[in-house]
Amino acid sequence: MCGIAGLLGAEPGSFAERVRPAIAHRGPDDAGTWQNATTCLVQTRLAILDLSPSGHQPMASPCGRWQLVFNGEIYNHANLRQRLEAEGERFRGSGDTEVLLRWMARRGRSGLADLRGMYAFCLLDTQEGSALLARDPHGIKPLYIWQGPSGELAFASELRALLASDRIPRRPDPEAIAAYLVSGSVPEPATLVAGVKRLEAGHWLQWQAGTSRIEPWWPLPESLLIGQKEEVTNRPAPINNREVALQLTRSALRESVTAHMVSDVPVGLFLSAGLDSAALLALAPPGLHTFTIGFDDPGSEGFDESEPAAQIAALFGAEHTPLTLRADQARSWLPDFLSSQDQPSIDGFNTWCVSRLASERGLKVALSGLGGDELFGGYPSFRTVPRLHRWRRRLGPLGPLAAAALSRSPGGREQKRQRLAELLRGAPSLQAAHRCLRGQFTSPEVAALMRHWGLPSPQGISIEAGGEAPPDGLDLAESVAWLEGSRYLRNQLLPDSDVMAMATALELRLPYVDATLQGQIAPIVPSLRLAPGKALLQASIHELPAWFTNRPKQGFRFPFQLWLDNPQSPLALRVPSTPAGLDLRPWYRRWNLMVLESWLRHHLAIDLPQL
Repeated sequence: MCGIAGLLGAEPGSFAERVRPAIAHRGPDDAGTWQNATTCLVQTRLAILDLSPSGHQPMASPCGRWQLVFNGEIYNHANLRQRLEAEGERFRGSGDTEVLLRWMARRGRSGLADLRGMYAFCLLDTQEGSALLARDPHGIKPLYIWQGPSGELAFASELRALLASDRIPRRPDPEAIAAYLVSGSVPEPATLVAGVKRLEAGHWLQWQAGTSRIEPWWPLPESLLIGQKEEVTNRPAPINNREVALQLTRSALRESVTAHMVSDVPVGLFLSAGLDSAALLALAPPGLHTFTIGFDDPGSEGFDESEPAAQIAALFGAEHTPLTLRADQARSWLPDFLSSQDQPSIDGFNTWCVSRLASERGLKVALSGLGGDELFGGYPSFRTVPRLHRWRRRLGPLGPLAAAALSRSPGGREQKRQRLAELLRGAPSLQAAHRCLRGQFTSPEVAALMRHWGLPSPQGISIEAGGEAPPDGLDLAESVAWLEGSRYLRNQLLPDSDVMAMATALELRLPYVDATLQGQIAPIVPSLRLAPGKALLQASIHELPAWFTNRPKQGFRFPFQLWLDNPQSPLALRVPSTPAGLDLRPWYRRWNLMVLESWLRHHLAIDLPQL
């Protein structure tokens, strides 16, 4: 796990000196730079595999032709190493970076399909003056890119590092700001900085002589895009036998956990009292160090999972460390959290807190149960979104009339009614129903906010009510899985998990967010895989006791509403001025505006009007 950055096709000047401090937190163990007259590659290293100097980056091939900077982990590097050795390669060290370098130098873009892991990298061909950049299928590891007016290309693991280079104009992207207000995160490939994009998940970029070509090399993982199976030849037959599905799920998940345990340093686990992380604990080797956040402020009892988490940790012999987080401590940590945000998001504070706890205990690597809800149908959205969609379809052409009546009714400005009214005004679609459930501010509210702040109006900017539709051929549950995976997971949970864990120099590994695992269980029919209550996952992990699996689902949540509403424990917020009548009672709306205000002020020198 590392931080990487680079400049291709321009005289480097002070590029390395400017960007390296901005990614130093991602790799405190080592740092390196390679450059010539027109190229600069920068890396900061968190040593996890091959702790010796042979893991230093940028890494050169023995012939000197290739240079690599790489962020992530290749979990099947031992297998790839054996295959390369059979082809005559000889290795200096034992890490995955050297394997990735040799593998990609030999196979080029076609070699991406054989990699199992999370990664973003740049492979420079000094002979041809070209470079290949790529991201893993899910986009677990980030890669920001900017192409300059003369064809030069700058890239980095974080947006802040590109801004630190002082080569990029600090201009806001109004469409991205509007999209953030709608959803609480910045949708890929956009960023809040005009001209800077994210290389999309499962894509590669080929750069040469000032020209960039970007292509997808991997579709959305099969569990999120099952409709594309029709394009796959020799696909396995659907699995509709429950016992077969249980055995397959267990073996595939155990294999994924084993792969994600590959490390030369100890591995921990973020443990809530939920099924996803407990299943990982049950399948992992004994003796893991587990970490849980709890709460004891008055009224926070419904958020505290520390007791059942401690009990399940003890059952499996884990070394357990809890943290009781109070409002005054959360308030004192808030400035550091805000300064850790690479782009604003309404999520991430929970990951930042538990990552800080693990890092303070000396851990460099931890597993997380992120992705289990998308894979096994665990969110309430799997029931609520289809229900909203059916309700909207029944109203048919009467929807806009119902929306007008709802808006004029007493309490019509209440945020839930505003979101329902937006659903009713538009054409019926599953994606619109999903946005009604997951959304933050409606399109009219976003337009009013931006006018109020004096930012370019989103009128004429596409804030589509629903966004892209799920692929054809999916049933309702599969479509919700696709929406959750391609929006909530990809645009919010994965970016937040990466940046908040790496803010504390911790590598977060996600066994559920694994293309190999998802490909293995994709043949299981949706009625089994996405059965309510994550029944398939629960039944496949027979080690978990009934008292644990029968607990109501809580989720890894913080008591923000309690903290923000209680005058005795206020958080240090700067909520910008808003138009009259905007409903700010829900905590997530205030949090949305607060983190946006902080980010714009610190990174783009934009001061929103204050209350």
